[in-house]
Amino acid sequence: MYALVDCNNFFVSCERILNPSLEDKPVVVLSNNDGCVVSRSREAQALGIPMGAPAFKYKDLFKKHDVKSFSAKFEYYNVKSQEVIKISTSYVDKTDFEVYSIDELFLDLSSFKYINIYEYCLGIRNRIRNEAEIPVSIGIAPTKTLCKVANRIVKLYPEKFEGVYILNTAEKIEKALKWLDIENVWGIGRKLGVKMRDNGVYKAWDLLQKPEIWVRKLMGIHGVRMINELKGIRQLELEAPAPKKSIAVTRSFMEMLTEKEEVRERVETFGMYCSERLRKQNTCCKIVTVFVQTNRFRKDLPEYKKAVTQILPNPTNSSIIIGRVVNQLFEAIYKDGYHYKRAGVMVNDFVPENERLINLFEEDIQNQHLPVMKAMDSLNKKFGKDKVRLGSMSGKNTFGRTRLSPEYEAFLKNNTLPEANFRFH
Repeated sequence: MYALVDCNNFFVSCERILNPSLEDKPVVVLSNNDGCVVSRSREAQALGIPMGAPAFKYKDLFKKHDVKSFSAKFEYYNVKSQEVIKISTSYVDKTDFEVYSIDELFLDLSSFKYINIYEYCLGIRNRIRNEAEIPVSIGIAPTKTLCKVANRIVKLYPEKFEGVYILNTAEKIEKALKWLDIENVWGIGRKLGVKMRDNGVYKAWDLLQKPEIWVRKLMGIHGVRMINELKGIRQLELEAPAPKKSIAVTRSFMEMLTEKEEVRERVETFGMYCSERLRKQNTCCKIVTVFVQTNRFRKDLPEYKKAVTQILPNPTNSSIIIGRVVNQLFEAIYKDGYHYKRAGVMVNDFVPENERLINLFEEDIQNQHLPVMKAMDSLNKKFGKDKVRLGSMSGKNTFGRTRLSPEYEAFLKNNTLPEANFRFH
């Protein structure tokens, strides 16, 4: 059996830890630049506020119903995520789990043959609630896809199932699949759900009645695996985190920027963050790309977008070297007279840090920088993000968050935040 531990309205739950007076009140958390709703309390959902709703379109509703809105506090959410992961994984062997996202992880309970799994998971849930102060729902089932189904059920009826629900019989599975809308099946989504409905597939159970050749034609081998998962036949195993094949740090600015040095500082900062992520997974990149873009929705302003790529003579993860390259590329594409709204840096074509092939005709200074970079990463891990940085970085956040609560400001002053499993830049 698998168990899916899923934090309830995770960002909102974190806000309520900082400010308990928010309990039972409509609360939303906003994305980068305070643009869209990325987390909603049950009370906010009841008001009809959809996920991804543009905040400016709902400001009147926020005011009418006294909906509390907050900028995302990513650093804090990372810390709480680590607490939940640490508690959950202490209940299984060190390889029997998969961190799926910042607020979800799978546990493999296959070896627990002589215990009551429901009571065991109820203990996990209660301990997370008591120690991390985060409410979670746990769905238990023979496959990962059915875990998602069980979790959806327990989230809709938390009081009925005490936050834990188990799909452990054919009768339970059939009843759940006849209840679940097809677009809510893990891996289907809204777009594919429309095609399914056009072919008479309205519920998850209807998909199981279709011939395998029909499913394979529409969804390929992925669809066949999905059907088996829904039948309770395990197809998806736990996955260990793998190094990324490319890294991108891109941002929309809260306000359009017209000063060259302001845009340069943001772009160079993005390059530093890419370098940091490379070092975290012990890889070096061979290719660096920089882009800038104006606001495509402002038809009254001249439009401009440009990207440029450079292949490095030697693979590197040095912030100093990548910063220089990013600056050169920025100079090549920047043009005066435009209002810039978005920019970013991407690095790809990775090699392991200890398997770099050096160009004989180019000076290699990676190893000279590496001790400094490692020391900088170590200090930032100990004392918090960007406490030690290069001179070209301002140290200001790249999110444009204006609705940070006083409680959070106090938390930052009184705590040192460790590096977390999930990092938002």
